[in-house]
Amino acid sequence: MEMNYTLVFDDVMIKQLKKAGKNQHIKEILTKMLDKLEFFGPDAGELLDSQLAVYEVKIKHPPIRLYFKHNKQTNEIYVFEFEIKTSPEKQKATIIKIKRKASGLKS
Repeated sequence: MEMNYTLVFDDVMIKQLKKAGKNQHIKEILTKMLDKLEFFGPDAGELLDSQLAVYEVKIKHPPIRLYFKHNKQTNEIYVFEFEIKTSPEKQKATIIKIKRKASGLKS
């Protein structure tokens, strides 16, 4: 199968992936999520902001959310970070932070 999208990782995400590599269960879940992103691109997630093209992919057990932005011109997916959801307040703060990062990227 051919991969349609190229993943580009944010510095925060690279640090998180290194740390997550120590936990086999989380590593497997993230690998599946990233593979899905490579094949399906923005269709793999839920749109959070249409102007910035910011999306999230989420699973319920454990409650992991992965945030990314799609660049339509280059077909690149900018992967910002993931979090294990602990509270709605933390999630809102993370989304605001992601939107700030995404607004600094060219679309």
